[in-house]
Amino acid sequence: MHILTAEEMKKIDDSTSKEYGITSEVLMEQAAISIYNEITKEFNKNTHFLFVLGTGNNGGDGLATARLLYNDGYKNLKIAIIGKNQSELFKKQLITIKKFGFDNFIEINNDFKNHVSVADCIIDGLIGIGLKGELKKETQEIIDIINSKKRGKIISIDIPSGIDANTGKILGNAIKADKTITFGSYKLGHIFFPGREYSGLITVAPLSFPKKLFSISHRELVTSDMVKKLLPNRPKFSQKYDFGNVLILAGSAEFPGASVLSAIGAQKIGAGLVRLITPCSLSSSVLEHEPGIIYKSLNKDKFSLRDIDIISKNIKKASVIVIGPGLGRSNETMQFVRGVVENSRTPIVVDADALYAVDALTLRKNIVLTPHVGEMQRIVRTDEIEIRQNYEYTEFFAKNKKATIVFKDATTIITNGEKTYFNITGNTALSKGGSGDLLTGIIAGLIAQGLNVMQASIIASYLSGRTAEIVSSEKSEYYTTPLDIAKNLYRALLEVMND
Repeated sequence: MHILTAEEMKKIDDSTSKEYGITSEVLMEQAAISIYNEITKEFNKNTHFLFVLGTGNNGGDGLATARLLYNDGYKNLKIAIIGKNQSELFKKQLITIKKFGFDNFIEINNDFKNHVSVADCIIDGLIGIGLKGELKKETQEIIDIINSKKRGKIISIDIPSGIDANTGKILGNAIKADKTITFGSYKLGHIFFPGREYSGLITVAPLSFPKKLFSISHRELVTSDMVKKLLPNRPKFSQKYDFGNVLILAGSAEFPGASVLSAIGAQKIGAGLVRLITPCSLSSSVLEHEPGIIYKSLNKDKFSLRDIDIISKNIKKASVIVIGPGLGRSNETMQFVRGVVENSRTPIVVDADALYAVDALTLRKNIVLTPHVGEMQRIVRTDEIEIRQNYEYTEFFAKNKKATIVFKDATTIITNGEKTYFNITGNTALSKGGSGDLLTGIIAGLIAQGLNVMQASIIASYLSGRTAEIVSSEKSEYYTTPLDIAKNLYRALLEVMND
């Protein structure tokens, strides 16, 4: 599913009307029918509804919905209209609902709090996706009253009023919806926090927008269906060498555990061979968790440049290389990382400490960098912008580096600068040391099986996040560990395959 900016959605809306002859009036009626259908699934005809509407097209959608409900016998309806500059579509809908006999309009006055408190459901149609700049003080006060509601539900039309549709940021104040019914596709403000949290459960109503118009966007949401289509083929007539050779160069005397998690991740996702080389000895840890991993220690504290010659045969045989988890950042180790990256044409997953070694290098398409927020902030070396959830800068950075970026966060951004995918599976169970090391191994294991770095990153991000959701639903987010996720990865994989 494409993820749109407000401007892209406006272009699709205009093109649908001008090029395909499906008028804005028809689209508004379809939007109202979609909202009506969602409402009537949950609420009966005795429900007390309060529609709080602005005077733009978002409010027009609300008026049309109220008319449909009223016409179907829902009589406990009240409408509060905020604003004076009415759009043409709003004017038409206001005339129409009055012709149907509806006249229960209320004022925004001292009684408004009482109307809010007795409503079983409030429909938020104050402001849609076109919001620019901070809300007026009066509107913020109305939102405060709505959000203070102790009972019932709030449903937002298209996006909660006050949320920036392009960033998810709150523009002064915003409605905290239980459900949002949006049209055509998700908007960026739905998937980035706090907009994602304020939107509640999101339902997408397709309306009559021609599907081809959505190609205007190069951004998509990672879905179960997408992952299922991308999963590598595992023919019955095969053997281990058909599923690739992962080489993991990781660990140090100071940070021994990260390398083991990466190796387990690659093994659990189905790589044919997983070879782990560390400077220091970890044999007991590796064998305890996964004896199928091929392990070698260089019997030293950390990697250095001359180690490349020692492991050159392993590098040449590898289908994919993982470098970074637990390496440390000594000068010798950074030279080792740069030497591996610059002298190999093999796909490479660069994570953790290795990210600091390649920040000055121009990379290549089959390299993927997997920074978390702190690492991203340091490797881009700028304090001039807010880097977190900044998809545009992440796209710019990926294009400039000529590599794929997996920017790990509550909404993970996966981009090569030309195509961008957003993954929203996962929870705070992933907010623990080791989760990123595991993800790195999963990405590598998928690349080993023949996927390109973008495909592997999409699948790995989705599966690790979904596994965290599954396991923590049983053990809680507090208690779930990266090793729990590794051991249960198969559950998310089976869910996708059987979906």
